[in-house]
Amino acid sequence: MSEWLAGPGFRVYPDKVNITDRVVDRHVGAGRGDNVAVLWDGGGWTYAELQAEIGRVTAGYAAIGLAAGDKLIVRSRNIPEAIAAVLAGFRYGAVPVWANTLLKEEEVAYIVDNSEARFAITMSELAGPLRNLRADGKLDQIVILDGPAEGEGEHAYANLRAGGGAKVIADTEAMDPAFMLYSSGTTGRPKGILHAHRWIITVGDPCLVQTEYTEDDRILTPGEFSFMGTFAHAFLFPLYRGASIALFSQRATPEAAFAAVNEFQATVLMSVPTLYRAALADASLRERFDISRLRYALSTGEFLGGTVYEQWLAAYGMPIYEVYGVSELEVFVGNGPAFDVKPGSIGKGLLGIKIALLDESLNEVPDGEEGVMMIHRSDPGLFLGYYRDPERWVLQHRGEWYDTGDVMRRDEDGYYWFLGRNDDLFKSRGYLLSPQEIENALLRHPAVAEVAVIGIPDEIMGNLVAAYVVPTADAETGDALADEIMETARSLIAPYKVPKTVTFR
Repeated sequence: MSEWLAGPGFRVYPDKVNITDRVVDRHVGAGRGDNVAVLWDGGGWTYAELQAEIGRVTAGYAAIGLAAGDKLIVRSRNIPEAIAAVLAGFRYGAVPVWANTLLKEEEVAYIVDNSEARFAITMSELAGPLRNLRADGKLDQIVILDGPAEGEGEHAYANLRAGGGAKVIADTEAMDPAFMLYSSGTTGRPKGILHAHRWIITVGDPCLVQTEYTEDDRILTPGEFSFMGTFAHAFLFPLYRGASIALFSQRATPEAAFAAVNEFQATVLMSVPTLYRAALADASLRERFDISRLRYALSTGEFLGGTVYEQWLAAYGMPIYEVYGVSELEVFVGNGPAFDVKPGSIGKGLLGIKIALLDESLNEVPDGEEGVMMIHRSDPGLFLGYYRDPERWVLQHRGEWYDTGDVMRRDEDGYYWFLGRNDDLFKSRGYLLSPQEIENALLRHPAVAEVAVIGIPDEIMGNLVAAYVVPTADAETGDALADEIMETARSLIAPYKVPKTVTFR
């Protein structure tokens, strides 16, 4: 269990907090400076070496005119220079703003404009959109992490860290802005989700109870740190605990991920269900790679379901702990080593975070009934707000609650079962149906690799339940297989939930 589990300091933060102080300096000050903090292909840093690197980068930030409170666009894969640059940003009092590497120039331009950033750090091959924005006067300075600078207003990381100036240590308040991520934009323009320095304590403490990370753990993710789940559970929270993070910067295939787990002797793997399903479909991975040091895997980003959990456990003898959260806080419901997994459940509420399943009148629903997951607005783990969009903040709250929009039920043992987004549910023959529940039933058939269920408008039934199935490589598609898949569904769910059609893709 976490060292904070029974301690009086759990989720308690002082007036002054700095994320880098908590995840790096604290360990060096406690005599753990020789412990390994970061590993990558061909190198690594101890906590003391990482602290020194951060100091060099903060001196470089001062030399190029970065100021406390400035937004700093981060567009990079998971490379060591990016790790040091982000942690130096926290230490300096700047606000790193993650921008996914797959975004197109127009999308990057929106984030730069909305965040009011004037500085950016990036890799050479990803610098094009940022260089164009600087040429248009939208950015002042760019730091190239892995190569030479090109032209005025650019700086090579190697030169930035070699300047020899005095390192800067900001005296940040717990409520000062620390970092920002952008939503995917599924309900309009992406929203800038701004978090404070206190977040490392108020969310980090419950998550370390959930994960039971130790100083001996090595955590690896194939996912970019521009996503909240990986940024927290595979970057900051391991360092908060004093564990090691192993950096993966390749294309996220099962083969590459398994090879990295083997190379770094990782003990925790964090990825998305798609990767776990793809890994299960390739039995040769079990023969080619040794991943036996893994204590467990973590799944985030989408619903895992009971089928994948059971298949993974049978194949590898270790659990996948599914976790659930939102970027406005991070994980607050999850599975972990402390209690048994109920396959298909997303776990239990994390210690100390006030959540509830509420109905339309904001009354808590009884166990077994459907409700919308909400977080009390007083919880200190919640974000500061949507940057330059206070109206969205108001719309996302109902009374004293932050509305996630996710529909769930809780069973008598306190486990939560995800049913879908409240705008994904649809009615058929008067019944309110969850596509997620139906999809999980269809995935029980061995020929189903992926499936999506939707409602097709129908004048009589309201909606017809339709399934779109990606079959496994060896499956023979046709009416017979479609009938088999629907028969599997009939054995697991109520008749009114069974799809009327199965279409192979």
